[in-house]
Amino acid sequence: MENYVKSIKEEVKTENNIDSDLPSNYRELLLKFIVSSPVIKIEKIDGGDVSFSIGIKEIGLSCRDVEKYRTEIYSYLAVNFMGELMVRENINVFAKILTKIDKNVYSDVVNSYEHRKFGLKMFRSRLHFYFHISLVQTILNEDFRREVKKMEKN
Repeated sequence: MENYVKSIKEEVKTENNIDSDLPSNYRELLLKFIVSSPVIKIEKIDGGDVSFSIGIKEIGLSCRDVEKYRTEIYSYLAVNFMGELMVRENINVFAKILTKIDKNVYSDVVNSYEHRKFGLKMFRSRLHFYFHISLVQTILNEDFRREVKKMEKN
């Protein structure tokens, strides 16, 4: 059994060029994303579920790139990284959504759920991200705690 596992690992190394000096598709994709400055468009708010989109050209991707990085784009790593970065960079936009939730249902809509991962669909040359608004509250709480710690140190 041990030899079988070793042979599979060697096969995977060979097929995926793990020993290659070339950057991985993940690194290429995420680098394109990081150096871009995409503008988000809020698409839909349904209770605590929010969707927003960004144009693929805004993140430096061509149609050919989309085909090249298709597997990577839809991976949990890329989807969650890109989605959360966009939420954090646009926290003021998303925080406004929190302020529009009726205080009588806030607890049911926001506190009763916990964002775990982003969803992603691609259509009309845009990446459409889906997430739960509880993530925004979590980020705001993190920021608040960080600011309190700074104040305590001073």
